[in-house]
This record gives sequence, C-alpha cells and structure tokens, in this order.
Amino acid sequence: MSTTSTNEEILRLQAISKIFDGYVILVLIIIGTIGNSLNIIVFLRYKTLRQMSNSVFMIAFFISNLTSLWASRFQRSMLAITGVDLLVGSIFYCKVRWLFGRWGFNMAFTSVCLSSADRFLNTSRSERYRRLITFKRAAILTTLSSIAYIVIFIPDAIYYSGYRCTASASDRAIYQQFITYFNLTMTNSIPQVILGIFCVLTWYNFWSMQRGRQRQSQIHHEVNRMMLVEFTVIFLSSTPNFIYNIYAQITQGWVKSNLQTAQENIWRNVCVTLSFVLNIGTFYIYFLMSGAYRRKVKAIFCWQKRVEVTSCGPSFQNTKVTRQVATNVYSLQQSRIGP
Repeated sequence: MSTTSTNEEILRLQAISKIFDGYVILVLIIIGTIGNSLNIIVFLRYKTLRQMSNSVFMIAFFISNLTSLWASRFQRSMLAITGVDLLVGSIFYCKVRWLFGRWGFNMAFTSVCLSSADRFLNTSRSERYRRLITFKRAAILTTLSSIAYIVIFIPDAIYYSGYRCTASASDRAIYQQFITYFNLTMTNSIPQVILGIFCVLTWYNFWSMQRGRQRQSQIHHEVNRMMLVEFTVIFLSSTPNFIYNIYAQITQGWVKSNLQTAQENIWRNVCVTLSFVLNIGTFYIYFLMSGAYRRKVKAIFCWQKRVEVTSCGPSFQNTKVTRQVATNVYSLQQSRIGP
C-alpha cells in the first residue's frame, strides 16, 4: 500500500472514530438518560418494587449510569463533535469528571454484580439463602461500595487541576501505576467474571424452579426474569470491551504504525459502543420483557394513580365502591317511589 493511500485510509478511519466518539455516543447518552430516569421513577413510585432488597442495587445502578454518562461520556462527545474541551476553564467540571466519571462507571458494574448475586440467592431453593440479603444489608453494601470508590478516586480529583485540567506526570506516577492495575482487575476483569458466574448460576436456579414447578409471587417472577435477561445482555455486550482492554494492556509497550493505531481505535470505539448497554439498555430490556413494567411506565405518562381507573391503563373494578354505588341508587329509587 502506497504512502498516499495509507494516509487516506488513516484519515478515513479517524473520521469514523470521530463519528462514534461524537454523534453516536451523544445519541446513546440521550437514550440512556431517558431510560435511567424512567427506571428511577418506576422503582421509587411503586411499593412492590421499592421494598425489594434488589431495588437498592438497581437504583444505585441507575444513578451511577446517569453520573457516568454526564460526568465522563458527555465531555468526550462534545470534544469529538465541536473540538471544545468542556474541562478547560472549568475547575469544577474538571474535578467532577475525574472523581465521579470513574466512580459512576465502577459503581454501575459493582451494583449490577451485587444485583446478580441477590437474584441468584433469591431464586435459590434454600430459604436461608433467599433471606440472606435484606433491604438493610443491601443499603449497607451499596453505601460502603460507594464510599470506597470515592476514596480510591479522590487522588485524581486532586491531581487534575488548573485552567487546562491537566496533571503532572511525575506527581501522578505512583497513582498512575496503581490505577492501571486497578482498571485491569477491579474495573474490567473481576466484575466480568462475577457477572458471568452469577448469570449461569441464576439461569440454573431459574430452570430448576420451572422444572420443579416451584411457585413465586407474580412480581418476584417478573423481576427475576427481567433481571436475568438484563445480566445476560450486559455480560455479552461488555465482553468485547473486556477483551479489548486486556489486549490494550498486553500491547501497550509494542511499537505500532499509524495505520494500526487507527484500526485499533475503530475496534475500541465499536467495543465501547457495545458496552453502553450497561449504561443505557436496562430500561428498554425491562420494557420489552415485562407487560407489567410497560403498564407502570404508561401509568407515569398518563398521571395514573396505582389503583385508579383511567383511560390510560387497565380497568379495575372496586367491589366495595360498586356495592356502595348500587346501594345509593336503590335508596334514591325508593325515595322517588315513596311509601
């Protein structure tokens, strides 16, 4: 391949990468913001969902997704589209990006892993296992995980400062080495393995439950099915990015041509886009999988109360109210007829 054609190929690949980094990611941010916001409203609005221990993990997961999308991804998207770095000139956004951008991504994966463990225990045949994670314990685990990540990522919020939001390489050298291994293990490897293991175990529990005709309440059955599909989709969609990150760590010392670097950037952007299912896909999975969830979302848009009869949702007949109306009509008829 000639030098001219090679340069043209590099420019073409860079343009494609810019589209992924900019416009595609911006669209996904908008879709993810809508979905996660609706998820939070549904899980907080309905008592049956709100009282489940798993709802603590899921609400933390939705909030983490929103934080990650706007603290980290939005800035990169604007930089690719407009060439303007939002971190420059804003010390507040600089600190927020490096602290809560990392916190949001790691907390999202931790929350979904804790949720997958909770669903495995919830679908277990052992009553003791099903009662192992209570609402209070779920809140404690979530709070401790959140605090731990904030403590771990505070140094970057300190190092990155100034008008251009930069950090001195010498001052950050030790922390940079630590964060590299942390990203390789705690951010990429361990959550992926945990999620994969609990996906398989929960699928087995669910299959055993169906085979043994073990009964669950309708709401628990719906939630378990929704979560199970969610975990599987997240695991499959995040696997390519997991593999790419391992490859990037292994080859970071290799000498690469400009063309190879451009090609790898394309694959990185494709893998990152697929991994966005973690941040944006849960609402749409729930919406497709569960008719009850669709009715709850529909009720929100129609301003429908949970037990109120409206044109936006299914009709429910209240026997007590009906009996009272019939009594009033009968009394009115009798008063008209007279003694």
